[in-house]
Amino acid sequence: MEIRERGTGSVLHTLEGTTLREADLRELDLSGADLRGADLRSANLNNTILDNADLTDANLMYANLLGVGLVGSILDGANLNKAVLGGQPGARAADLSNASLVKATLVGTNLEGAVLNKAKLNGADLSCAILQLAHLRGANLEGASFCDARLNKADLRGSNLSDADMCGARMNHANLSGVDLSGAQFSGEETQQPAILTRANLKQTKLIGAQLAKAVLQTADLSRSDLRNANLSYAMMSGAILRNANVEGADFTGVNLGTVTMDYANFSKSKNAEIPSFKRNLR
Repeated sequence: MEIRERGTGSVLHTLEGTTLREADLRELDLSGADLRGADLRSANLNNTILDNADLTDANLMYANLLGVGLVGSILDGANLNKAVLGGQPGARAADLSNASLVKATLVGTNLEGAVLNKAKLNGADLSCAILQLAHLRGANLEGASFCDARLNKADLRGSNLSDADMCGARMNHANLSGVDLSGAQFSGEETQQPAILTRANLKQTKLIGAQLAKAVLQTADLSRSDLRNANLSYAMMSGAILRNANVEGADFTGVNLGTVTMDYANFSKSKNAEIPSFKRNLR
């Protein structure tokens, strides 16, 4: 079986058999490979270079992608369920910078420490994925699903998470500064757990119309964030910072604002906010 370069058709690698399933492709330079629709289930691609390769609709379930280079590659519609791209002691995580993973499936995928800066993941399913310490700066995650995903200490600065499903996501200490989370769902049906964002950095974040009911925002920093028309009913916000935040139309039903820093935030047009009498410096 031959693996060819997508542009010139030149042979990059030859191996026996008629499938790439469980193939040993470690340490190869397969830059620009044409692997559209390839069956790479359980394949070993440890430290392989696949920069600018085309893996559209490829099946990479359970594949070992530790240390793989996928910079600028196309993985639209690819199946990466349970693939390993990070999280192994002593092993380098995968680099998917500028890669396209539009509507890719990454359910339960280990992406701990992986680099996905400026990657396109709009509409992707990352439910139950492990993204702790992952780098997602400037990534397009619009409409992606992160249900029950682990994003603790992940770096998502400047990314687009508008209309994303974050129900049950754990985002403790995550950096979400400048992120667009407009219309995102952090809580949903009664059977779904709300998201946990303890000590998360949400400075200057857009949360317009976001569903944050019952979300855990303890000691989270929402300074200068835009929370217009967001639903924060019964959210846990002890120690949270809302300094200079825009809370026009935001619903604070059942929220204890006693320990929330509210300086210079305009609560005059918020909804159902029970403001303690000792609070000062409100607009």
